[in-house]
Amino acid sequence: MLTKGKRTTKWLETTIPLVLNPGTMKQLYLRKAQAKILAFAQQLLRYKQQVNSALQFHHLVYKQFKYLGIQSQVQEAVQRRVYAAKRAKTFHHFPMEFNFPRSGNLTLSERGNAIVKISPLKKRIALPIVMNGGWRRVEEHRKGGWVAHSCKVFKRKQSWVMHLIMRKALPPPQEVEGTIGVDIGRKIMAAITVNHPSFPLVEQYLGKDLAWKQHQFYNRRKTLQKYAAQGDRRARRALKRLRRKETNYVQTRCAQLAHEIVDLAVISRSAIVLENLKHLRRMWTKQAMKRKKGGKKTRRSLNRWSYSLFHSTLTRVAHLNNIPVVFVRPHYTSQTCSHCGKRSKKSRKTRDVFSCIYCGFTVNADHNASRNLALLGQVALGLPFFNAYHSFLPVPCERRTLCSSVS
Repeated sequence: MLTKGKRTTKWLETTIPLVLNPGTMKQLYLRKAQAKILAFAQQLLRYKQQVNSALQFHHLVYKQFKYLGIQSQVQEAVQRRVYAAKRAKTFHHFPMEFNFPRSGNLTLSERGNAIVKISPLKKRIALPIVMNGGWRRVEEHRKGGWVAHSCKVFKRKQSWVMHLIMRKALPPPQEVEGTIGVDIGRKIMAAITVNHPSFPLVEQYLGKDLAWKQHQFYNRRKTLQKYAAQGDRRARRALKRLRRKETNYVQTRCAQLAHEIVDLAVISRSAIVLENLKHLRRMWTKQAMKRKKGGKKTRRSLNRWSYSLFHSTLTRVAHLNNIPVVFVRPHYTSQTCSHCGKRSKKSRKTRDVFSCIYCGFTVNADHNASRNLALLGQVALGLPFFNAYHSFLPVPCERRTLCSSVS
């Protein structure tokens, strides 16, 4: 979600892939423009070490490379993308980015066909858009208040593709009465708990099949790679078909889970509470995992964990339905008892079971964490404290310590 001005207008973005159908001469022009932009990006890599900020980088290279004939907005987009690629040493391909209406425009031709006008170099060209299901999605979004904001044009295999980015202004989120704690895990994607004073207690496990299906994809890919290395053509063709299957499955499944949670939030008039998970992959580097038993296998499993995709998908779907999303610090949510509020590492008996050493309360560890997240969300939103798992309780001292970590 983006903000504009003095945080008065909030925007939601979505990306719609479209297929372009340029003629022979326009394809030559696009190849020429893409080659020039790629060469420009390669040159910019040499200047990254000389500056400490994006503004310094812009002042250093903008006037120096203006002679190349690249449209100014496209040049700025390349500069931003190169500076953001911190670890990149080279680029094998580079998309062309255009902002509407400065360097591009989405319109209809005189015959009523969809076209996009872009200016990669000084000359502006019109590219026909294939009016398939993707274009129908664009028309549906326009009816729903979405506006075309920018696009990225690149070549995929033998065809030219455009990713159209559309924006929509969001109304303020609705008032809520309760919270839904969502604990994201590796084996179970989401363990949810509804904490609401007038809504029945709901606790669910969602996405049990996701990790298992990803493991199946991994085993299949491993077997095919073994045969492909021996020169088997059938295995190579099967690897090509498998290339996008896992990505499509994970994206679809994450969207389904997000809609299930948001539908429950709409019915119960509750806010969604998530852990503020950032920079997790820094803990899964080869050097860090070498010191742990089964490090390679564990790192492979963790890298398949699509927590970031699920986070962003759930946030987007919630904002579309005017449901507020609260991010809290995840510290000690898995070690704190949701029944008495006391914290101890020894309470985590196994990976799946939480048994409090103070009050003897035993529950699934993921559900215990989701309950704590729901309680933290109440504090963050300023709602009356209510614990659906143990009647009405005052906030214990340990719980106050935990609630003070709300971000």
